[in-house]
Amino acid sequence: MKFNLKNSILFSTLSIFLIACGGDEQPQEKAPEFVVDAAIADLTYQTAYLVDYKDGEMIKLDSTKIVGGKFSFKGKMDLPEVRYINFNDGKERIVLFVENDSIHISGSLTDVSAIKITGSSSNDIFNDFKQNLKTHDDKLNEIIDRYYAAEEAGKNEELEKIDAEYYAAEDVKLKFVEDFVKMNKSSVVAPFIGLRFLAGAYELGKLDSLAKMFEKDAAKSIYTKLINERVAILKNTQEGVAAPEFSQNDADGNPIALSSFKGKYVLIDFWASWCGPCRAENPNVVAAYKKFNSKGFEVFGVSLDDNKEKWLEAIEKDGLTWKQVSDLKGWGNAVAKQYGVQGIPHSILVDKEGVIVAKNLRGEDLHKKLAEVLK
Repeated sequence: MKFNLKNSILFSTLSIFLIACGGDEQPQEKAPEFVVDAAIADLTYQTAYLVDYKDGEMIKLDSTKIVGGKFSFKGKMDLPEVRYINFNDGKERIVLFVENDSIHISGSLTDVSAIKITGSSSNDIFNDFKQNLKTHDDKLNEIIDRYYAAEEAGKNEELEKIDAEYYAAEDVKLKFVEDFVKMNKSSVVAPFIGLRFLAGAYELGKLDSLAKMFEKDAAKSIYTKLINERVAILKNTQEGVAAPEFSQNDADGNPIALSSFKGKYVLIDFWASWCGPCRAENPNVVAAYKKFNSKGFEVFGVSLDDNKEKWLEAIEKDGLTWKQVSDLKGWGNAVAKQYGVQGIPHSILVDKEGVIVAKNLRGEDLHKKLAEVLK
């Protein structure tokens, strides 16, 4: 057979081209994802839910069937975030950081605190924090038990000493949390802990410094964003600035605006029917209202209730005769969020020009301040 050089060269060239093209077709790298595999002993539920919480409301993100105590979730995350695993909407919850990694959960619901979560750096850091935090909480609980025992035994001379011991232990716990956050400032776990354990107690300056501390992924996290939002709220609601305007409906659906109180001193009182400390403080606010109302003092109640009937019952029972508003969204109350309310009772005293002059005045302190400004 005659050998055709031209065809041979063409074939060789084509082969090289095909090989070259084939060489360019590298397998595509798989996009990162998270896989949560769980094996929980004594698990009698049929369904597991991966959920988040916003303003106290549960948001279901995914669900899966439980087979033989085992279940799994898969998905993708931009950055690590805390998620919760619930079972058939039950109270048992597993708290974990979900990130693009293989995460393993094992243990028993008989002791949720002992459940092991492994396989990701964020959960390793979070586990370390929880273990150390438990040591501090156990110490505080032991002191509380001794306090009640001494109180029941009538050993009043010991109560002050135990009280001081408790606050000293609280300071040690706070120092641990602060140090842990600083040591892990590049991890998303750090701003989560800062938001959960420090943001509510910090004043503006310390909170601003906390927000600026975080690095890398931590600086980009949702938790750092929320801390910065709280910084902005504190700047807008600190003493000496104009109280942010708001309007909310009363029980009859009529809107009442803060600006309608201009020309009077007004106490914006955040409370709820289900809040024991709020109900305990109400008689003091009633007394202040009766004493100073004729001198230009008003109270503007903002309720964090979500049940209208219970809200109105509490108003009548506690004798709250001033104007009251609520959007009946509980902790999701728009005004409470606007003012950065993280606990109730919470109050803000506004002067005749609408400027904030004091915050969280309770008991005799409220009466003293009103006597001072309403001479």
